[in-house]
Amino acid sequence: MAKDNVSGNSVSNAGDINGDGFDDVIIGARFDGSNNTYFGSSYVVFGQAAGFDRMLDLSSLDGSNGFRLDAPYIGLYYFSGSDAGDINGDGFDDVIIGAYGADMYGTPPFNGASYVVFGRSSGFSADINLSSLDGSNGFRLDGITLRSVSVSSAGDVNGDGFDDVIVGVLGAAPSGFQSGSSYVVFGKASGFDSTMNLSSLNGDDGFRLDGVASRDNSGTSVSSAGDVNGDGFADVIIGATGVDSNADFSGSSYVVFGRASGFSAAMELSSLDGNNGFRLDGLSENDFLGSSVSNAGDINGDGFADLIIGASGANTNASGSSYVVFGRAAGFAAAMDVSNLDGSNGFRLDGGSTVCNAGDVNGDDLDDLIVGAISGDPDGDFSGSSYVIFGKTSGFAATLNLSSLDGNDGFRLDGVAAYDQLGISVSSAGDVNSDGFDDLVIGARLADPNGDRSGSSYVIFGGDFITGEAAYRGTAGDDNLVGTILAERFEAGDGNDRMDGRGGADIFHGDGGDDTIAVADLDFQQVEGGIGTDTLELTGKGINLDLANFHDTIDGIETIDLTGSGDNTLTLTLPDLLSLSDTTNTFTVNGNAGDHVVGLLDGWTDAGFEGNYRIFANSGTTLQVDRAVHTEVSIPTTGVINLTDLDGNNGFRLDGAASGDLSGRSVSNAGDVNGDGFDDVIIGAPNTYQVGSRTDLNSSYVVFGKASGFDAELNLSSLDGNNGFRLSGVTADDLSGWSVSSAGDINGDGIDDVIIGATRGDSNGTFSGSSYVVFGKASGFAADMDLSNLDGNNGFRLDGVVAFDYSGTSVSNAGDVNGDGFDDVIVSAPFADPNGEISGSSYVVFGRASGFTATLNLANLDGSNGFRLNGEAAYDFFGWSVSNAGDVNGDGFADLIAGASGADPNGNYSGSGYVVFGKSAGFDAMLNLSNLDGNNGFRLDGVVAFDYSGTSVSNAGDVNGDGFDDVIVSAPFADPNGEISGSSYVVFGRASGFTVTLNLANLDGNNGFRLDGAMEDDRAGYSVSGAGDVNGDGFDDLLVGAPFADPNGYSSGSTYVVFGKASGFTATLNLANLNLNDSNGIRLDGATEDDRTGASVSSAGDVNGDGFDDLLVGAPRADPNGNYSGSSYVIFGRSDFTGGGVDFPGTPGDDVFTGTSAAESFEGGDGNDRMIGRGGADSFNAGVGNDYIRILGDDFQFVDGGLGADI
Repeated sequence: MAKDNVSGNSVSNAGDINGDGFDDVIIGARFDGSNNTYFGSSYVVFGQAAGFDRMLDLSSLDGSNGFRLDAPYIGLYYFSGSDAGDINGDGFDDVIIGAYGADMYGTPPFNGASYVVFGRSSGFSADINLSSLDGSNGFRLDGITLRSVSVSSAGDVNGDGFDDVIVGVLGAAPSGFQSGSSYVVFGKASGFDSTMNLSSLNGDDGFRLDGVASRDNSGTSVSSAGDVNGDGFADVIIGATGVDSNADFSGSSYVVFGRASGFSAAMELSSLDGNNGFRLDGLSENDFLGSSVSNAGDINGDGFADLIIGASGANTNASGSSYVVFGRAAGFAAAMDVSNLDGSNGFRLDGGSTVCNAGDVNGDDLDDLIVGAISGDPDGDFSGSSYVIFGKTSGFAATLNLSSLDGNDGFRLDGVAAYDQLGISVSSAGDVNSDGFDDLVIGARLADPNGDRSGSSYVIFGGDFITGEAAYRGTAGDDNLVGTILAERFEAGDGNDRMDGRGGADIFHGDGGDDTIAVADLDFQQVEGGIGTDTLELTGKGINLDLANFHDTIDGIETIDLTGSGDNTLTLTLPDLLSLSDTTNTFTVNGNAGDHVVGLLDGWTDAGFEGNYRIFANSGTTLQVDRAVHTEVSIPTTGVINLTDLDGNNGFRLDGAASGDLSGRSVSNAGDVNGDGFDDVIIGAPNTYQVGSRTDLNSSYVVFGKASGFDAELNLSSLDGNNGFRLSGVTADDLSGWSVSSAGDINGDGIDDVIIGATRGDSNGTFSGSSYVVFGKASGFAADMDLSNLDGNNGFRLDGVVAFDYSGTSVSNAGDVNGDGFDDVIVSAPFADPNGEISGSSYVVFGRASGFTATLNLANLDGSNGFRLNGEAAYDFFGWSVSNAGDVNGDGFADLIAGASGADPNGNYSGSGYVVFGKSAGFDAMLNLSNLDGNNGFRLDGVVAFDYSGTSVSNAGDVNGDGFDDVIVSAPFADPNGEISGSSYVVFGRASGFTVTLNLANLDGNNGFRLDGAMEDDRAGYSVSGAGDVNGDGFDDLLVGAPFADPNGYSSGSTYVVFGKASGFTATLNLANLNLNDSNGIRLDGATEDDRTGASVSSAGDVNGDGFDDLLVGAPRADPNGNYSGSSYVIFGRSDFTGGGVDFPGTPGDDVFTGTSAAESFEGGDGNDRMIGRGGADSFNAGVGNDYIRILGDDFQFVDGGLGADI
């Protein structure tokens, strides 16, 4: 750096801008001339685990250790820089820089500006000119007047999942000269222009907060306030030093509460009334309360964010005071005088006025504060000091003089030389070296390291400031640090280190690498694993580690090893696990026989064994327990059925013919196509992957039901016309079978028909798409039917309108929409452009007795033979999924439901579903969905951006038995239990009272309910369907596919069956909690890795005629006959699913199981079990213990002895 740069004029934590796991810092140099024009610069310095020199010259930043941000205009004059949070939701923290005058030649000159720079993982050059921001790498916020001097992250003010920013413009004049304004700008995922003018904020993209009176200087300082009132929304605080609340320039600060919606473009700070925020008033003339404002973290540990406000002119000789105000749930008055702080509601700090939250500097799990005092003279006039004040849970006096800090309640940091002005800016630095302690950054803008007033900034590492240096300090390599029985401190370096405490009140910090921390007892003070996958190892015996007692002591741990020198016990609950690590929700317990895990109560799902571990899941958290460890569980019977257990008696598997068929990509009940009284099924095999010279591409298969005689597997290539038949696509690239469905009885001959979508057919231009309706008949089916032979007598083709409509993407029976006694069909074209590009259309085609031609162009629907439904706006993708909705309003006409997964009612791609009511007559050729008014249908709106609600939609049957059909709408990219865990929404039908729109967030158990995916990346709801009445209780049930779930390997997939009932629905049901004890459902697990079981789900009707509806589940990437040949599973309904598909489930004791000659499954428990098979395709999984397995014959499926000495 160089003379007069004034580096350190502003300092701040920058978050983790490069995503390497270390917090970074940003330092402003107001008059920096590094770019040769004295425009001003800011410097971002990257954190790292170790290897810091005592001094770093900012001119040495080269892109790998940090970078410089250069002003684009002369006179820009940086005043503040700050972490901006993650404003674009990409997982990297961003920064914001405020500038005094961004354009000295503008009109008026020196209009202020602020710059948001997006973080990223790499690709930083040594210097970045802010003029290069183009919307993709950041953007500029243009002020409307002089002096945009304060910027900060605002937190997530509107609760949309994106961090927001706040910009203070004290020179604005909404209520008189320099009354001041502050601007909150909402974050979003994308769509940033290179420039945004703050005057354009309209309430949807942000809002303005206006000062009350002339010379208030509102916006002098701005900051996130944290969540002061505990309502889940971040609040903001604004300093207004010129307010004359109790005397001239006594000053005020304003706290404005966040909320979900309802922001107008501008808000008068005078309107704060205690409910929407409140005002804090300074005491005396020239106190200048609000000269510095900040979130204080949670300094008293009560769960509410606190505030700290500086008053630069207060106290003796204007040495400054600061006021800490405690957050609370309610009871805020419109105004509060800071003289009323009494220790219970906050307190005053005398000496110093530059304020900030310090994070947890001393590692006691309470936030601390830092206060700068530039007028301090410890090493000469204005050398400056900064004070760190430790948080505590109670015992605050009304006033604390900073000169009284004694090391136990805080400490002082002194400037080096006269006129350094240490403390002109202070901030938490985050955890720069990732040692588990938050660090500090302090500016000394007039220090002289490289010439007069070149400036310095100091980063001070957090630590245990009472006990001092570590007794054992690691290196950058792999270290083995061994302690004694005394109380000691361990600081590991970057390697994969082992720290063996040997007992005592030890403190462990793992830092970087995959570390192991070994403890002989539970007397340790702190265990901090740091970055990496870290293990806490119990080396003693007889230890009972109850994690409930260590929430504030153990952090950064992903594995616990119980092995030790004897038997140990781990007691845990879900909150206990979640407190262990900030980086993962997957935890591992290792150990051996004799060790115990206890505490797994309701809410956990036993997902079975995977390798050497038993897997438990709960609300997005996974616990892997070594199968040798005895796990005491109180988990309801889950009713998990492994689809590998289907044996012909309980269901069967349908296998794709050859590699690349993707059989099971679409599955559906076909109705009774051959009129024999048994329901049939249809399987789509669109064959995206052409293999060799094969010509039998793009097929669909109809498989006939029957009373009995099902084998465990059926190869679809074996269909011969008697047991089913194949429907062959017309051309190799038309993707016939992309979607399949029953068509109902469209021609009224008493036999059900089917419909097949060929979304890339070219009848009216490239990929215009076609759909084929094939009539059922009593007999005379050949093994193969070519869809090109449909002639109007045996079926007909429905042609898409124009190129690239992709008509046939989704097809379905529509029921009898117009009440003429004939079933209708619905065909989607989600890429059609009726109301903008890819707004989407869907076509309803009426059934009739005769008069079908070989082809019907969907453009010719005129209201008498059918009609078109048009999506509302560009990129809605309306028709991505379509279905019969049943009779939702009970008027005797079938209704329709269609999804528009790209619609934006509550943020980009939040998605919508549309229910359109049937009627007897009066259909126009076209219905614009914007015309739905609650009488002719209604819209179901997704909850938040990128949920993609409407990806799959279906009639749900009558789930609650009230006589009205219900619907189900999926949002597979919702995040209820981790990213894209997925949700699905069931909306109850009723006779009347429908509004134009229903926000799916408003389902409360009375009007419907939400089904939440179990774990991150499950994408539950990728496919949804009504299941019919699977368990025969008189209520219709539901199917929810989660093809990316991992029950038997990565993306093996699961499908959830949710049972209907008369009442007692809560607003949400976590699919992980389905269990037979509560009679709420079962889970069907895919066979092997990457099968994607559940990619398509459907009721199968009653395939075997036993009075129970059956289920149909597609696994298009299964490999029964080559890669991605695909499989589909038919699961027979029954009244009792107890046992979860395991005929003989074991207990923790010694069990004796004797089978029969049928195919049966044996699942041993923890004891020494005896399992005797009597023949048949039996499967044995012995589990833990010394087990005995007897087989009769050689037709068993598999034998796994598990652990122990097995025979």
